[in-house]
Amino acid sequence: MGQNNPMPKGFGWRGWMLMIYQMIAYIGYVAFTSYPVNVLSSQVGGTTVTTFITMVGSLLSFIITYFIVAPRIGRIRNQKALSLLFGIISMAVGTLIIVIPADTMRVLWCIVFGCGLLTFPLWANTMTTILIGNWFPRKKGTVMGIVTLSYPLASAICLSLFTGAHGAKLAETGSVVKANITAWLPFYIACIVGLIICAVFVKTYPEECGCFRDNDKSFTKEKADEMLALELENRKKSVWKRSKIWGCAQWWFAIIPTNIIMLTAVAFMVQIVPALISFNDKFTIFAIPGFKLMSMGFTSVLFMMGIVAMIGSYVLGLLDTKFGTKKAIFITSIIMTICGILGAIDNAWTIFAATMLLGVFMGAGSNFGFSALVRYWRPEDFPAVYTGAPPLNTVMNAVFPYIFAAIGAQALGYHGTFIFVAVLGVISIVLNCLFNPKKLADYDAKLRAEAGLPVDNVLYDRVGMEERANAAKKAAK
Repeated sequence: MGQNNPMPKGFGWRGWMLMIYQMIAYIGYVAFTSYPVNVLSSQVGGTTVTTFITMVGSLLSFIITYFIVAPRIGRIRNQKALSLLFGIISMAVGTLIIVIPADTMRVLWCIVFGCGLLTFPLWANTMTTILIGNWFPRKKGTVMGIVTLSYPLASAICLSLFTGAHGAKLAETGSVVKANITAWLPFYIACIVGLIICAVFVKTYPEECGCFRDNDKSFTKEKADEMLALELENRKKSVWKRSKIWGCAQWWFAIIPTNIIMLTAVAFMVQIVPALISFNDKFTIFAIPGFKLMSMGFTSVLFMMGIVAMIGSYVLGLLDTKFGTKKAIFITSIIMTICGILGAIDNAWTIFAATMLLGVFMGAGSNFGFSALVRYWRPEDFPAVYTGAPPLNTVMNAVFPYIFAAIGAQALGYHGTFIFVAVLGVISIVLNCLFNPKKLADYDAKLRAEAGLPVDNVLYDRVGMEERANAAKKAAK
């Protein structure tokens, strides 16, 4: 697809179906991997047990993704079927998480929960997200800004509703299983609806159902079919093998900041609550009596953070599309650094401001890893390169909660975790500045030359187009 074409408007109705499916998959991922830790930890021996299961499950997910999925993903023709398969397997595991009584069958429940930590990330974060890359190669920033609204929705707002429903039913019946069914049922139904949407309306490539990439109708069917056939053939020859991915310094400079931003937001959520509770009386001015999600001061701030996170996800997605992923990550890293600095100050209103900034980069954190790969790598290399990112994410996801918990347990408490967030923000800024798309294009050209493939200007043209666009914006000022 020509990079100099005007950006087409809209996503197309089938494109919206794919986006809805991706949002539901993200919600299912959070609901069945995060919610159990919040409501069932006490039934299986405390958060130490569930955190250990999370670490083991994450590392196993790394092994499966990196050593089994990654080498084969580029050769798989029907990636939609693979997404559906992992979705169905995930929902089967989710059914067992719900119906197995964690209080009386602890070992079996823990094993099943560990299986969920394998299947749900593969479904939501790998197999389904690859479809987004196939459909929206140029609009990926805007699209991911929209679909990742589901992360703060699930992590902040839906979580409060879930825990409330679970606690009320458990108090009423004394049955963990009945409480599970009541609380998880809406999410379970949503996931089934999402799988039906995928099965009926979504294809691996838009050309397969008469649609267009980026909803760009300027492409004739013949040209689209020719492009698709060429891309499928080129994927078989992708030079980005596992050793080349992890041996590329620019890959690390691009991906580590995206993982720092996303996983800091996830791990830090646990630490932000004690900070807000300590100033609960100050925040009662935001409370709304009778509205469960805002009935107390600190819960009101959490609800507001969820709203800010959804707005932040969309706005930073737009910045990604308009100014480039590198610049959007730089801006987000600055926001993250300021969040850490403000939170380290022992004052209610700096904590409040830090919480809102956390919401901003929480909403954007899950956008950039995918977006960077689509922007700075070739379409035919995307599946191979993308499957290198989830394993890194998985390893960091396994250790980040431990690091944050350990720092929070020290004398400085949550102030120490805020300082750590500021440090991570600075690291992210430095690595982002070290990332050079032109050097990445040089490395790609070197790999292609070594493999006997033609060396062209595809990636150089993207870098040049971005540089020219930035120069034009500066001149306009």
